[in-house]
Amino acid sequence: MDGADLLRGDIVLVPFPYVTDFKRAKTRPALIIQNNVGNRFGSTVIVALISSSIPVKQYPMHYTIPHPSPVAKAAGLKTSSVVKMEILVTLPRRAVLQRLGHLPREAVLEADRALAFSLDLRLAPGT
Repeated sequence: MDGADLLRGDIVLVPFPYVTDFKRAKTRPALIIQNNVGNRFGSTVIVALISSSIPVKQYPMHYTIPHPSPVAKAAGLKTSSVVKMEILVTLPRRAVLQRLGHLPREAVLEADRALAFSLDLRLAPGT
């Protein structure tokens, strides 16, 4: 896939490394969290893992996408999913296998709040 086509908020399919064994990977969806300048000109892309295993407890570093919903449809996800902002990885841009969809603007803002919590970033009021 041409890396110039990648945008922040895209849901993509990538070989995501196992957290406990980086030599192995599982093809799974991920959310592109990197800015669009980096996406266009960089050789890598930063993504957050998406899992269909929804935890019983809601955590502030997670962004849940229920299915069915307009957000899941736009994202191209076929099941309820959670974006785990505590599991981030930088991959070569060429590792992106395909784009599944794109989060709507409001969903990106909600995901940003989970990312900011995970990284202990202070967002401007109203964001």
